[in-house]
Amino acid sequence: MKKKILVLLLLAGTILLIFPGCNKEDNSQTSKNESANSLVFEDKSLREQISPYFYDMHIYRIELLGANQERDQILREALLNGVNEEDLMIEHVQKHFFNHTGVLMYSIPTLDPEQTLILYETRGLYQVCLAHYRPAEAGLMHFELKTMDDRNSFSLKVDDQMRMGEMKIFENEELKSFNRAVYSLTFLEQSQEISLKGAEAECCRKEPGWSACMNCTINDCGDSWFCTAVALIAPVELFAGFVASCIGAGPNAAC
Repeated sequence: MKKKILVLLLLAGTILLIFPGCNKEDNSQTSKNESANSLVFEDKSLREQISPYFYDMHIYRIELLGANQERDQILREALLNGVNEEDLMIEHVQKHFFNHTGVLMYSIPTLDPEQTLILYETRGLYQVCLAHYRPAEAGLMHFELKTMDDRNSFSLKVDDQMRMGEMKIFENEELKSFNRAVYSLTFLEQSQEISLKGAEAECCRKEPGWSACMNCTINDCGDSWFCTAVALIAPVELFAGFVASCIGAGPNAAC
């Protein structure tokens, strides 16, 4: 009888050792899955086939951030710029990769469906903006991007065929200052690693600064309603990507 009890106790001890270990492993795997970024969109052909027109589709990859340090950092930057955390749908923050610039862009939906928080990042420098995308007159949609001091930087209207028009660039000192900082930070690195193609190319990024680059981009579009955006995936992010195109612009910037 004593032998039987001893065997049962040994079995019970073994079970207790095994099952907590399994649970711990399962929890660890679940935690790892939740913290990893997940792929939302990717077009590998866009990574290599770069259009010379900045208003074409240049977003080749979009990731949904997991519950990780990167997402925590993005939230910190937003809060440092006076954003109310309760207004943000932080679990839906997305990271956008461009094929024509090293600038990364993060978009965070807000409780207001017509507003999206946009963060541009280069080498640890951040610029926070608020994008507005709402109905306008005659069935058009109006997009505008403002810095957190409530100053306009860029706006446009788009029709039901995703043709863009009435594009305007505003003298935004905050974005111009950010552009100068990025240009200073990246110019030396770019000049050391610049490709022959980049050295010979003429593009809007070689204009004196951010505003001039954006005006150059708009002039490339031609007449009103000439440009057509491939905005089925993420229209707000695509339009906000125009700004990313010109961050770091300057006379010796790489195309």
